[in-house]
Amino acid sequence: MTVEIENIKIDMDSISRLYPAAIIEYADKTVTQISLEWYDRMANDDVKLLDYAIFFHYRDEERAPEVFRYATREELDEAISSLAAKLGG
Repeated sequence: MTVEIENIKIDMDSISRLYPAAIIEYADKTVTQISLEWYDRMANDDVKLLDYAIFFHYRDEERAPEVFRYATREELDEAISSLAAKLGG
């Protein structure tokens, strides 16, 4: 099955992991992705939210993941709903 997100076609058979996350920057300027649950429960003043995102990791680990970034949680939720509809969920 192939889905199209923001004009990028992704063959879902080539995907090993798919998940939403928050992209944050710690006070020491380290940038990383974390689960939405962690962000909702544990984020404090030492953490700056940069974006929300959906990550598609390929089975071919040498291939860079596709990352779709969203400025707000609402935009992320809309993208997740749209993706779920495309995937038949």
